[in-house]
Amino acid sequence: MRRQFRLGLAVFGVLVGVVGVLPLVFAALPDPAVRPAGALVVWAVLGVGVYPLLVVAGRWYVVRAERNERDMADGDEGARR
Repeated sequence: MRRQFRLGLAVFGVLVGVVGVLPLVFAALPDPAVRPAGALVVWAVLGVGVYPLLVVAGRWYVVRAERNERDMADGDEGARR
C-alpha cells in the first residue's frame, strides 16, 4: 500500500510541477488582443503538449501499479508455502 501511495504522489507531483507552472508561462505571453499568436501558442501547448504528457504519465502509472500488485501477489504466495 505504501508503494502504491508513493507512486500516486510521484505522478501527481510531476504533473503538478509541469502543468502547474503553465499559468505562469501563459501570463508571460503577450496579450492575445495585441498579438493573436499568443492564444494560438496557449492552445497548441494545451492540446499538443499537455495531453501526450497525461497519456504517458497515466500509462507509466498503470504499468508500475500492476508491477506493484504482481510483486505483492508473488510475496503472498511465498508466505503461504
